[in-house]
Amino acid sequence: MPITDPSVRAIFQPDDSEPVKALLVAGACGNVGFGKLGQFGRLLAKHGVPVVALDLSDEVLGVKEKLREAFGGRFTVEQVDAILANITVVQGTLADVPAELALGFVFEAIPERLDIKQPFYRSIRARDPEAYVFSATSGLTTKHLFEGLPGAERSGVMHPFFPHLTNKLWEVPTRGCTTSKDTLKVIRKFLGKLGMNLLETADVPAFAADRIFCGMMLEAVRIHATTDLAPAQIDDVCRRLLGTSPFFVHNLIPGANYLSAHCMQLLGEEVDSTLYEIPDAWTPYTKDPHKKWPYERGQKCPADQVAMVEQRMLGMLFSLTAYMLEHKVAGADALNFLGENALAFRVGTPAMIAERGLAASTEIVEAFVRDQSITKADQVAPIAKLSDDDLREIYVGTSVHGDVGLISIKRRTINHQLIAELDAAYERLAADDAVAAMVVAPDGRLCREFGHGADPSCFVPVLGKHDRALELIQGWKRTLLKFKTSSKPTVAALVGRVLGGSNEFASCCHARIAGAGTVLGQPEPTVGVLPGLGGCHQIHRASKPESHARISELLLTGHSFKAEEAADWGYVTKIVPIPDLPRESMALASAIAAGETERPAFRDGPAEVPVSRDVNPCNEAGVPLDAELRELIATTVSEINALPFAEGSAIEEQRAADSLTMSSSAVGVKAMLRGKPPKFENPLG
Repeated sequence: MPITDPSVRAIFQPDDSEPVKALLVAGACGNVGFGKLGQFGRLLAKHGVPVVALDLSDEVLGVKEKLREAFGGRFTVEQVDAILANITVVQGTLADVPAELALGFVFEAIPERLDIKQPFYRSIRARDPEAYVFSATSGLTTKHLFEGLPGAERSGVMHPFFPHLTNKLWEVPTRGCTTSKDTLKVIRKFLGKLGMNLLETADVPAFAADRIFCGMMLEAVRIHATTDLAPAQIDDVCRRLLGTSPFFVHNLIPGANYLSAHCMQLLGEEVDSTLYEIPDAWTPYTKDPHKKWPYERGQKCPADQVAMVEQRMLGMLFSLTAYMLEHKVAGADALNFLGENALAFRVGTPAMIAERGLAASTEIVEAFVRDQSITKADQVAPIAKLSDDDLREIYVGTSVHGDVGLISIKRRTINHQLIAELDAAYERLAADDAVAAMVVAPDGRLCREFGHGADPSCFVPVLGKHDRALELIQGWKRTLLKFKTSSKPTVAALVGRVLGGSNEFASCCHARIAGAGTVLGQPEPTVGVLPGLGGCHQIHRASKPESHARISELLLTGHSFKAEEAADWGYVTKIVPIPDLPRESMALASAIAAGETERPAFRDGPAEVPVSRDVNPCNEAGVPLDAELRELIATTVSEINALPFAEGSAIEEQRAADSLTMSSSAVGVKAMLRGKPPKFENPLG
């Protein structure tokens, strides 16, 4: 049966008269190969693309059952059976792959030795000259791997991230590489069709994300080696500062210590500096892939040592970041995305620098390189060469298309830095006389959904502190309301999920256009907080009166709703097929600005809005919600809708700050950060 999707067909069936080609995973028994075998196998089964698992080891014979176990209960037995039936297992070499299976794509995850890799590439070219060949190398460049070999232009590097079975993020060298532009175009479309993110970098030894992750581990080891702090105590600081735990993660992944140390050695070949010096204490762990650091979970770092660990860790990470930005290894937005989405940092390192400001960040780096006697510091830690422009569009980009200014969101959740960049983006476009209207949309590369609301970690410092909570809410709201009061029409282009604060942001825009199937919601009751950025009345004010009772119900339960329902209310102006959303959103904004389309109605005055307390006591997952919070939301919805907009908005801010002092927020925010359902002190029902 012919493949219907053009981005998949380009690789596996470029000629309809030919049989469908296969994807081959070489090294299917290793951590990377096994994970990507399962991922590609799952995603390609529905397209009818056969998948081949190739390995020399006897273990490959049991790889299907191992995959069945790894898939767990996430899929039905029938779904797993279909995936596994599409996989052909081959123990041996390329010569043992059935001759009738032509190869369209080869993902290579074999040992890191050129004397093994390059003969393998030659054998692929001899067998399937037109196949695309990509390596999962841990640090070699495309030139190391493919230069001078046949088909170098159809070859490249796709560096994956842990956990390999589920992580859809790839770091791909696209600048200075042997891979041709035509090949990269094909790969971008292929990965995009599979719902994967391709992060583009320069073709340099050691990947951008690895430099940050491995540098974090190197400094953690050096702190351990030069102080009396245990690995778990250093992890305690890193977890609070960054959101991740270097020693714990390295204990989880066999061989991770060797790979991290090797990455630092590669950087040492770029510049011979003590910044990359490997301490002797690390050597036993790099030689034995199964040796684990001594670790006692729950150990806390002594209070008098926390600042030292923080300053050394930030000094190291900011140095590595400055080097990559100065040498254009990766852009600030891509590097930041890698930090947050590949490394599980709470905030990426470019955003950390931007939040602190260049002057303060430079002081941290200068103190670090001085105190640690780092050689060639001006080369390996060039933070003084950075400017604010290097960090201007980490989370929010701007561009102008005809008479419409586009604000591109690059992060799914709202934090302080995103708000600061959003404010700057708005002001740039508002001041541009060529811009008649604005569209806000996910950028489609780093972010494919309009947004999941506020980053709950931003609430942690203000829990139980009314004045600080109010300052946060009013600060964020000041920026969002600019889109409501703008003299230029503002349009929110909604796609994917539009939740919490992101939906409140959309409600601040003059119009909303949505891709078919978009899901909206105000899930704040599950987080234990009141929607404070407009959610308690702006959706009502932008909708028909007959929808008000339904909107109130959704605010009290936190249940989601489809854009199609919101269109019936009048809240969403138009529903379009997702591929048409960029064009249609621009056209709508331009038409409103030209007076060809009427600006959607918004009620500034008071109205009586029905609010029934007799609604579902649980969220969509069946978790009982907090009774005190529900009453606060119900009262607020009723009261502020009965007031003029500005008065209602001011009361909403105060009530939201009140909610952040309640037990519901302490429970809900912390549960969300842990990925667990909340257990409120005053459950409904």
